Amino acid sequence: MLHTQSLNGTWRVRPCDGERGRLEHCIGDTVDPVRYLDAQVPGEIHLDLVRAGLIQEPTLGMNHLAARWVEECYWSYRREFAVPAAARRAKRAWLVFDQLDLAATVVLNGAEIARHCNVFYPCRVEVTGKLRETGNFLVVNVEGGLMWAGNKSIEAYGAANRFDWNLHKRVWLRKPQCQFGWDWSTRLVNVGITGGVRLEWCDDAVRLDRVVPLVTLADNLAEGTVRARFCLENLTAEEQTVTLEAAIPELKATARATAVIKPGQQVAECVLAVRSPRLWWPAGQGEQKRYAFHAVLKQGKRVLAESAAKLGFRHVRVNQDAHPDGGRYCHFVINGRPVFGKGGNFVPADMIFSRADRAYYADLVDRALEANFNFLRIWGGGLYESDDFYDLCDEKGVLVWQEFIFACAKYPVTDPAFYQNVLCEARHNVRRLAGHPSLVAWCGNNEMEWGAWDWGFDHFGAVLPDYGLFHLALPRLVQEEDPTVYYQPSSPFSPDGAHPNADHTGDQHPWSIGMADTDFRKYRDMTCRFPNEGGILGPTALPTMQACLVDGMRHVQSLAWQQHDNSVDVWAVQSWPDAMIRDWTGREPREMSIEDFTYWGGLVQGEGLREYCENFRRRMFSSGCAIFWMYNDCWPATRSWTIVDYYRRRTPAFWPVRRALQPVQVMVALEGDRVTVTGVNDTPEAVRGTLRFGVFRLDGTRWPVDRRAAVELPANTATVLAEFPAAKWTAHEASFAFAMLEDAAGTLLARGRLFTERFKDTVWPTAKVTVTLEDGFAVFRSPTFAWGVCLDLDGETPLADNFFDLWPGIAYRLPWPGRRPPKILHIANARAATRG
Repeated sequence: MLHTQSLNGTWRVRPCDGERGRLEHCIGDTVDPVRYLDAQVPGEIHLDLVRAGLIQEPTLGMNHLAARWVEECYWSYRREFAVPAAARRAKRAWLVFDQLDLAATVVLNGAEIARHCNVFYPCRVEVTGKLRETGNFLVVNVEGGLMWAGNKSIEAYGAANRFDWNLHKRVWLRKPQCQFGWDWSTRLVNVGITGGVRLEWCDDAVRLDRVVPLVTLADNLAEGTVRARFCLENLTAEEQTVTLEAAIPELKATARATAVIKPGQQVAECVLAVRSPRLWWPAGQGEQKRYAFHAVLKQGKRVLAESAAKLGFRHVRVNQDAHPDGGRYCHFVINGRPVFGKGGNFVPADMIFSRADRAYYADLVDRALEANFNFLRIWGGGLYESDDFYDLCDEKGVLVWQEFIFACAKYPVTDPAFYQNVLCEARHNVRRLAGHPSLVAWCGNNEMEWGAWDWGFDHFGAVLPDYGLFHLALPRLVQEEDPTVYYQPSSPFSPDGAHPNADHTGDQHPWSIGMADTDFRKYRDMTCRFPNEGGILGPTALPTMQACLVDGMRHVQSLAWQQHDNSVDVWAVQSWPDAMIRDWTGREPREMSIEDFTYWGGLVQGEGLREYCENFRRRMFSSGCAIFWMYNDCWPATRSWTIVDYYRRRTPAFWPVRRALQPVQVMVALEGDRVTVTGVNDTPEAVRGTLRFGVFRLDGTRWPVDRRAAVELPANTATVLAEFPAAKWTAHEASFAFAMLEDAAGTLLARGRLFTERFKDTVWPTAKVTVTLEDGFAVFRSPTFAWGVCLDLDGETPLADNFFDLWPGIAYRLPWPGRRPPKILHIANARAATRG
């Protein structure tokens, strides 16, 4: 069997910038120890420098700028190790680096043994016959990629208006593209030995690299198969015969096959047949049943290797049938049941990527479920997400759309070495992630098809240098390695040769709203089939806002603020996001305190994201999802697209999104000459209750339309429950259309409301709120409408609700464990407001 010796732990490291520090001085048996610092492997050099007190935590204040020198150096890692006699005598031995970031040269005992330049797959190098008994010196000289790409041409691929591309040349570098800065993140180029390191050895003739279990389920949902693909390497010059065994003990399913393995690498299979497995369902649709899977590789009676995994059985289809209104549907069907996708775009959990551990991911997945998500799109400028992330999504029922790591650029795929590097990366990650029931889609890239249509990718520089990668090489690779998962070339993408961002087919990024135009009422008319990227900017949680700022700069639009602000703020001469707050509230954001900005900016963002989510949900399944940009952050931001910030705190917008995505919800819409009420029920069971709907004046004096009806919301359906003539709704600036659903016991299940005017043009009464404690509940009451009742801006307490409204004369009850009633921090109309 394969034996291993970990080389993780404390290494020594030193910087080399060419003038102070020479790489040739770092590779011998003898070095000057005073020039070295301690470094943790796996780890990342910024973290080592923080521990040594040489830089400050880069995410805080202006520290990221002071750390820019780090990416301009080579970092020479070094450690000494002894090896057991068995490793020295072994027929084959390897050094394995799970991840190197990025351009690395590996030196063993003074001799170069490997070069590697891709963070997305391991570096494995044979060291047979090169090991000493003691005093082995392993040196890794690594830099973040800037020097490796320094002499590469960017003119054919780069953005003409982005001079920073001439510095980093990110399209050549196979690492997370957002390291080089995006609108929601600064540039922080990671460097280091960011994965585990180990010595491996064996005396076997065949080595098992991994077992890839491909799970399929028949249309009848009762018969399944598991293709156990053994990825093998014959280490000899002759054919070898091996035995493959696989089993799912709980299902009493076993398989055994014999394979003849030629010299080199290849794949051999055995296939298990399964009957009547319990199914794996997305969150809210059923249980997330997983089965233990075990595989064994033998030669004769000798066990060469074993592998274990957890498998889920689910049937996945992407419905792209013809739509009666033209174009095609686009939604996922899981186990024969259409599933409406609710969620957001997932970006790397930390700008220092190796810092995100399983606890990070557990918090983020749990918070997504708290927000009523069932879907996360892994955006193409970040990561092939970690094993921990996927295991948690499997466990908790979160569907995942994973993109290959290409975004918003043209890539030099016509370069043969680059192309082969990418294929190695893609094959490794498709094999690594195959078998996860949560993974339902592979996508070639983010927005590059759109760029080819509308952004000039087909006109300047190299013309479509990467088109064949996404339309030929990657789909062919996915079909070979994991045909159980849907693939599409880009996002957005439309079948049938339609524009990639066409509303009537494929998926959409509805960015006509959210940047220059922030009138999010226009979401109400969007009919996108699968909208999986669109959003509204807003603040993060208050402590996170404060972490971005430094003394002397603790005000809106200070230099520290601007460093942590979304760069959309400067995409025009005047700030679009600032204008959004002025246009909607009539208030000047640059005169606000940080706390006031957090409240008012969060209130506006929450309203915008609520509109996005509710519009597409009420069109279920004509629209197949409500997936917005974006869910999480990789560093503290003063303004971002997120509902969960870098510290995993709930932003103000978290709460209206959570309500908009709750399993049972009612939405009010103005459609022509009618006001309609749509009930959405995501659950597998019908819901019955009493619907109250109509129009009320904000001051509570009149309810011009106030009706009740017994209703039923069928399972997994959006249903128009009621309507009334729009002519009955007058004085829009002083009233809202509303709907509320209660069960037979009078418990509130859902409520929705619709305004037509901007907030600054609404006649707001003065809110008069009282709060009492009654039998474990905080009960809020107001004789007039109270908008945006805020109990917390820190985002750390798991409240039952926050940033909610009170309707005239109707009590609102929240579970409250405290012995004192909650303190209200803000109400948008706490004082009478004049029309602006």
